[in-house]
Amino acid sequence: MGAIAKGVRRPESKLGPSLELYGHVDVLLAKGRGDLDVVAQVQRMPGLRIAGDVEVMSHAALIAELAERVCEDRHPVDGVYELAVMALDELARETDPRRASAYFLMAALDLLGYAPQLVACSTCDRPLVAKPAAFSAEAGGFLCDQCALPSMSLVPLGAIKVLRLMAAGDLETYRRLKLDTALMSSIEGVLTTQLEHHLDRRLKSLQFLHQMRIQRGVN
Repeated sequence: MGAIAKGVRRPESKLGPSLELYGHVDVLLAKGRGDLDVVAQVQRMPGLRIAGDVEVMSHAALIAELAERVCEDRHPVDGVYELAVMALDELARETDPRRASAYFLMAALDLLGYAPQLVACSTCDRPLVAKPAAFSAEAGGFLCDQCALPSMSLVPLGAIKVLRLMAAGDLETYRRLKLDTALMSSIEGVLTTQLEHHLDRRLKSLQFLHQMRIQRGVN
């Protein structure tokens, strides 16, 4: 929902210090004259703050944009708020922001009913063999050798195993994993492909992150 904080940029404003970008706050809103309510009172909730690094803030934008996209104005979806708060807190803790946002994407896909099939072939339902496999967002998940097209690229087995761990919600084990850049890129590729297949348009924050990595020469 939208709200306006009047006079928040003034040095003497009591609202300004607590209204940090991507901060977790408790607000009291007053009914406004138009579509926007008015912030009457705000209190910052306990927790770590998001660092001002460009990449970290970009991943925070991804979390916030997706949470906003799946919720209509004044019609919250159960679990989305709690998931976004958890993801932003994890982002503030993580040294690699890609890990935090990837975990959020998997949890969001599961919450919305779009989680990919990770254990059996999404076309014929045969159990997947422990080897690299092709992924198809149109089919809804990974494909076995019989159902995959020869032209399809394969996702490494390590990435598939990490995706299964994420789908199980085992955050503590996930935090302890050592994920290199190539493996993280494979995981992100599966999750973003699955997500964008079910959204009506691409997330602007994802586009920005992709462009930023191209400029830095990172996959």
